[in-house]
Amino acid sequence: MSGKILVVDDDVALTDNVVQILQREGYTFLVAHTAEDGLHLALQAQPDLALLDIMIPVMGGFELCRQIRHQSALPIIFLTAMEDVDSIVHGLDIGGDDYLTKPFDEPILIARIRAQLRRMQRLSQPTTPDTLTFGDGEIIVDMPSHRVTVRGELVDLTPREFELFSVLVTNAGRVVTKGELIQMAWGPKFNDAKENIKPYIHYLRRKIEADPAAPRWILTARGVGYRFANE
Repeated sequence: MSGKILVVDDDVALTDNVVQILQREGYTFLVAHTAEDGLHLALQAQPDLALLDIMIPVMGGFELCRQIRHQSALPIIFLTAMEDVDSIVHGLDIGGDDYLTKPFDEPILIARIRAQLRRMQRLSQPTTPDTLTFGDGEIIVDMPSHRVTVRGELVDLTPREFELFSVLVTNAGRVVTKGELIQMAWGPKFNDAKENIKPYIHYLRRKIEADPAAPRWILTARGVGYRFANE
């Protein structure tokens, strides 16, 4: 199983060891030695999973986890020397998906990574209801027929617009990064087309919003991506 793993730890020697393990298993990797750099990579570089230490400058691993989770569903495994029960419970409660203490056994680390990547692979192919309804019927999306009704009127979306819109509505309530939008709507061959997202969002707002200049439904998460309001 391939994937891009983000490692955030200020211990350079340990980070190098983890990177060697990942390379042997065929994973690519990103490395950050501060929480701030880790947050930037987590939101902009599209990793498939993050390994976070807790005692990292400046904001620390717990706060880093909170900020990632606020904006992304990226799988997070804490990899830390803090083995007390309170730290483990806290790390999982704030959004961590798993918790592994140092020193760790290499096969266990790889098994935990594989398990999280398999979980995300399953979640990326969810069963979507045939019809999605928002705002007490203000917006109705018929997924199989690609029909969108807004305030009782059928809206004509191009195939490319519907692909983008369907990703937003099926992820209603959470921020979808520009990279995720491209991957899920148009596929990996469009990875370099992030500049095309903004005009398509503009087109969608003109067709969906009562006031495109003050959108109620298609909201911007500045510098990250977009969120469809889950009302």
